[in-house]
Amino acid sequence: MKLKMPGGLTSIGGILLSLSGIVSLAIALTFGAVTYEVDPNGVFGHVGILAGLAAMVIGGFLFWLGRIEHVTTGRLFLAGLASIIVGHLGAIAGALLIGTAGLLCCYVAGVWFLIRGFISLINRDQLSN
Repeated sequence: MKLKMPGGLTSIGGILLSLSGIVSLAIALTFGAVTYEVDPNGVFGHVGILAGLAAMVIGGFLFWLGRIEHVTTGRLFLAGLASIIVGHLGAIAGALLIGTAGLLCCYVAGVWFLIRGFISLINRDQLSN
């Protein structure tokens, strides 16, 4: 499987955020944390059943976002902003250690999308002149 950057990086971030949601869900089920509570082990920050489910949904969205083509300038900008903002939300909802790695992937991919959007915008303006 060949990953296209930065979409592949967004997909990897989504997978890591989904994994952090699974970890959060598993720990929360063990200790009965329903919403968003401090991890009793003190390793993963905050965990919760609803937070873990949210992180898994967010990770799935980011995986999908990384797999679609972004050919227009507007879609590049939207993909960049969505990757950064939604990735941050997923890291907040998921388990700390794994979610941070996914967040870093989403930040790098989001900035990459934005740079590609600016380059596309500049090239389009130069062609119209």
